[in-house]
Amino acid sequence: IVSLYKTNDKYRFIIFDAKYYNLILEPEKLLGQPGVYDVAKQYLYQLAYKNVIEDTEINSVRNCFLMPTESDMVTDKGRVSLDMFDVLNLESIQIRQIPAQEVYFDYLHSRKFNIERLKL
Repeated sequence: IVSLYKTNDKYRFIIFDAKYYNLILEPEKLLGQPGVYDVAKQYLYQLAYKNVIEDTEINSVRNCFLMPTESDMVTDKGRVSLDMFDVLNLESIQIRQIPAQEVYFDYLHSRKFNIERLKL
């Protein structure tokens, strides 16, 4: 999903990828995370849009994995990056869990999810 979001007269280009993992992030325990393939592919999405971003009035770029949760709140689960893409000045990939029930309800009622809630 690609979104062009305007806030305070500035444009933000956001690249979302929905992932259906059950991410468990606890001290000394990480399970259900996206693999290297998923992370690399997300960076490649940003590279694919690089010329469009540079040739327009876009002020910033965000890259984000969206994962469902049974919670009714958006949860910031951190970020992931790969050094080989960092040297290309690409944005690290933020991870947000979003309330699945609310997203389905919004979809069925043709409503948009408020991107501001993701705090990207």
